Amino acid sequence: MDDEPPCREAAREAARERRGRLCGRITAGGITVHDILCTEDSTGFVGPGHADAYTVVLTRSGGYVRRVAGEEFFADAAGGYLTRPGDEHHVAHPAGPGDRSTEIRVGPELFADRFDGRPVSRRLTVTGATDVRHRALLAAARRGTDTFELADRLHRLLDGVAASAGHWRTDTGARPATARAHARLVRDTCALLAGGAPALRLPLEELARGVGSSPHHLSRVFRAVTGTSLTHYRNELRIRAVLHALEEGEHSLRVLAHAHGFADQAHLTRLCRGHTGQLPSALRVLLSDRA
Repeated sequence: MDDEPPCREAAREAARERRGRLCGRITAGGITVHDILCTEDSTGFVGPGHADAYTVVLTRSGGYVRRVAGEEFFADAAGGYLTRPGDEHHVAHPAGPGDRSTEIRVGPELFADRFDGRPVSRRLTVTGATDVRHRALLAAARRGTDTFELADRLHRLLDGVAASAGHWRTDTGARPATARAHARLVRDTCALLAGGAPALRLPLEELARGVGSSPHHLSRVFRAVTGTSLTHYRNELRIRAVLHALEEGEHSLRVLAHAHGFADQAHLTRLCRGHTGQLPSALRVLLSDRA
C-alpha cells in the first residue's frame, strides 16, 4: 500500500490533539465520565483491584478479559460492564494493550433505577444505535457543548444502555465443565476478533482453527452462549471499528470499506444502516470534532 498523503496524516494528528482537550474527564449533572486508554500489556490477570464507585464502562475499541465479583468475561466494542462499590476485579489483555473505554460514574440511586433488578451479570452488550449515542456524546464534548446538553445526553445514553443491555447466557442444562469449556471458547474467539481488521477479515474456517475448534462447533457454541450468531457479532465489531476510525479522523468510506473487509462501500452502507439505523456518511458528520 502506498504511503498516506501528508494531508491525511496531518488531519489525523490534529484530531488526536483535539481529543486531548477533553483531558480525559467530563462532569455534568452529577455524573463523571473518564476517557480511559489502557496500556497494561499483561496477557495474564493483573490485580486484584476494588471498585470504589457505581460505574458503567463502555468499550470503544480493542478488548480485554475482565473478572468482576467472580464473573469472568471478554469486554469489547460490542458493550462493556458494570461495577458496584467493593467489587473485586482483575484484568488481562490476551489481545494486547491499547483498548479504549469510557467509564461513567453515577450515584447509587441512578444506578439502582437503571440497572438493579436486571440479570446479575456484570457484562453489558449494547445495540449499535446506543453505541452511536455514546460516541456522539464524546464528540459533542470535544466540540465544547454546554454542560446542560451533556447532562441530558448522559441520561439518554444511560437509558439506552439499560434498555439495550443484553446479558450473555450460560448453557442451561450443560455440565459445569462443559459450560466452562464453552465460555472459554467464546472468550478466546472474542479475544481473537479483538485483534482488529485482519482478524475481522478471517474466514470462518481460519477463525475456528485459531481457537482450536471446528466451524460447526464454534458457530453452535457461540450462539448458545451469547444468544446471537457469530456472523452478527462479527459484523457488530466491524461496524464499531468503522465508527472508531471515523472518530480517529478517517473520512474516506471507500478506504474504510476495504480496510474492514466489506465487499464495497455499498455493502458497508447497508450493514451500517442495519446495525446503527444511520448511514455512514451521516455518522461521519455526527462524530466529527467540528461543529
